[in-house]
Amino acid sequence: MNNLKSKKIFIVAGESSGDLHAGNLIYAVKEQFPEIDFYGMGGTKMQQAGARLTHDLRKVSVIGLVEVLSRLPTILRTLKELGNSLSIEKPDLAVLVDFPDFNLKLAEKLKKAGIPVLWYISPQVWAWRAERIPKLARLIDYMMVILPFEVEFYRKHNLNVHFVGHPLIDKVTPNFSSIETRNQLGFKTCDPVIALLPGSRNIEIKLLLPHLIKAAEILYSKDPKYQFVIPVANTIDPKKIESKITDAKAPIKVVSGKTYDIVACADCAVVAAGTATLETALLNTPAIIIGRVSRLTWFLWSRYTNLPYYGLPNYIIERKLMPELIQHQASGEQIAQKLEEILGSETEKAKLLEGYQEIRNRLGIGGASQNAAKVVIDVLFGEKEKYRFE
Repeated sequence: MNNLKSKKIFIVAGESSGDLHAGNLIYAVKEQFPEIDFYGMGGTKMQQAGARLTHDLRKVSVIGLVEVLSRLPTILRTLKELGNSLSIEKPDLAVLVDFPDFNLKLAEKLKKAGIPVLWYISPQVWAWRAERIPKLARLIDYMMVILPFEVEFYRKHNLNVHFVGHPLIDKVTPNFSSIETRNQLGFKTCDPVIALLPGSRNIEIKLLLPHLIKAAEILYSKDPKYQFVIPVANTIDPKKIESKITDAKAPIKVVSGKTYDIVACADCAVVAAGTATLETALLNTPAIIIGRVSRLTWFLWSRYTNLPYYGLPNYIIERKLMPELIQHQASGEQIAQKLEEILGSETEKAKLLEGYQEIRNRLGIGGASQNAAKVVIDVLFGEKEKYRFE
């Protein structure tokens, strides 16, 4: 393996979860080859791992058609700048992490530039937007998947696919016990704690936080023993949350940097649809999945998609294990009602915990970041054939 110092990897993540997984992947590669140069778009986790960030993911991290249109000039400019960087930086390999609509556009530029493309964290085309599969097969050289059933799915479409395990299996663990975390928060150890997770994007905060506050107010008006806490994602300024709960008729703490500890100590959580739903399941906390998009986005989604589930844990286990309150159902009243149902039923909590163990079993092997790093290193240094579809 010669010319280590000249090896360069272009890596792009467009949201908080992708930044986390990309950061762990970079760490794993650099443990073996610290000289390899990573550059591209991401967030704090990638930067901490040693990547040179030319673009901040927060400028393009949006969800929903209407929201994308409002940010379209910034998104297009970022795409153009990242594409232009290829002729200047001349990377040996590209690693695209999830974020499918944006990264597929980048993949076209990479294909034209003759740069091998390795995709990490598969687009959920098995759930929706199946029309993207031929494009993926044409543009992507290697696919690293984190869900076991994705291997067979992609092989049917002649993609070079390799299962690396789910990266959250190794990473989702609290640092403190439930009692220790409650003490740190100033909470009573015997009264119920409810964690409210409104998402990692500003648009999610705008659409979901008012309903979470309303749910807290309803429960607190019935019984002041309830204790509420919002663990803030690293892509969100805590002050934005704090400014919105100033007049709340329930005490709600806002905490940064302790998400896993807070969720693990909670009796129940309300979680925005996304990676955090799986993290909550792996922390064994009973939870409700909520989701909202703009009315126009919902109008289009509801007519052109037919999703059986919105929560990733429910996809993995292939049934609606975690309750889902989507769009108009995600109201303060319905969230409060569902929380009371779960907190008041030992049977419901036991069913959720049993399902969480089944999810762990299905996710299989650990060491995903190390396994993915091995694929990256092999492809980077020419040992590609072992990952070819046969």
